[in-house]
Amino acid sequence: MSDFDVLICGAGAGGLTLAHFLGTQGRRVLLVDKQSRPRNVHKGELLQPRTVQILEAAGLVEPLADRGARIVRRLTCSTARDAELINLDFGLLDAPYDYGLLHFYKDFREVVGAQLPSTVEYWQGTRVEELRRADGRVRGARLLRGSSRIDIEAGLTVACDGQVSRLRDDAGIAVHRRLYDHQLVAFELEDAPELGQNMTMYLTPDGLRVLFQMPGGRARLYAQIPSQSFRGVGKAGLASWTSDLVRTVPALEKVAGPLQAAAPGIQVLSAARFHTPAWQVPGLVLLGDTAHAVHPMVGQGMNAAIGDAWCLAAQLSTVDALTPLAVDAVGARYEAERRPVLDYVSRLSHVLALLFTSTSRGARLVRPRLLRANRDNDELRRRIVYNMAGFGSDTFTGWALRSALGLTRARS
Repeated sequence: MSDFDVLICGAGAGGLTLAHFLGTQGRRVLLVDKQSRPRNVHKGELLQPRTVQILEAAGLVEPLADRGARIVRRLTCSTARDAELINLDFGLLDAPYDYGLLHFYKDFREVVGAQLPSTVEYWQGTRVEELRRADGRVRGARLLRGSSRIDIEAGLTVACDGQVSRLRDDAGIAVHRRLYDHQLVAFELEDAPELGQNMTMYLTPDGLRVLFQMPGGRARLYAQIPSQSFRGVGKAGLASWTSDLVRTVPALEKVAGPLQAAAPGIQVLSAARFHTPAWQVPGLVLLGDTAHAVHPMVGQGMNAAIGDAWCLAAQLSTVDALTPLAVDAVGARYEAERRPVLDYVSRLSHVLALLFTSTSRGARLVRPRLLRANRDNDELRRRIVYNMAGFGSDTFTGWALRSALGLTRARS
């Protein structure tokens, strides 16, 4: 008999959500994470409407709201002087899931971790050293907990240990990680003014700036920069660099004070994309950004991981005993269902990332005109919002594409 039905390696959004779902099924689950406690990081702020639906079914939206999660109604694209070019309004979706939630990733991890069912053991501060194998399949892993090494046997092992995954490498699944030509400078603003229920993307000649409200009177700003260009700024030049950021984006004057105060604590993040050629080997499946990664500014990474968890849990609910045959069949169905979805999400995310982050002269000239031309194109906007929100992967009709390019008259 195995020590656990399922061993989940990595307690990010996907791992925690999967542990919650499997615990409600009565599965014996061990969830391990190398961090001793969740840390405050700049990632995973936006829960898309479909994710809200999934989490509400699991009873997790109310505790997130109690922790201060804020409603977001739409994503707005504006000029540096705050003139709106286009908006993607969640109100184009059917109620009741016509909104998203903004929250701190640390809060999400703490809230879901506190709601885990009794059949789930949660070992923090535990490192996975290597996979354990027998009879040509993964049978669990060797863990380092404190100074003790522990061999855990499980019917299914789930790797969700991040983009740079030791377990994926150990399983022999290669990945070609493509870096974008820019990075993101992340600011955490204290005592921010009220910014409403929008996430606003400001288009500038130097790249994208994204500003939005967070719980507790805070806000976050992401500023795009050329890769490695921040190295020459240094502590001495930080105040001047931040002042130049506000000067070139007058719309940021409303947060100029909090921005300067936040500058010493900035984080510089890279952006990458990949999709692994396989999501499973016998006894092991990949989940979340161990299997796929997209540009962080399109709000899909955390939501895709939660979607993976929901799908894998649903597949596991169809079997009783996790025999090798059943586990491999579940893994195959999980990959067959999710891979096409993530293929589409990856393509859509990449196109949107290029549209909004390109600093070429051609992009700077064409992009505002293209966005303004589609401001009242409700069919196109609704289709983009529906896909972005996670409800499907509707392809664009020939009419919609011609309309987006201004080759036909938009209809409302």
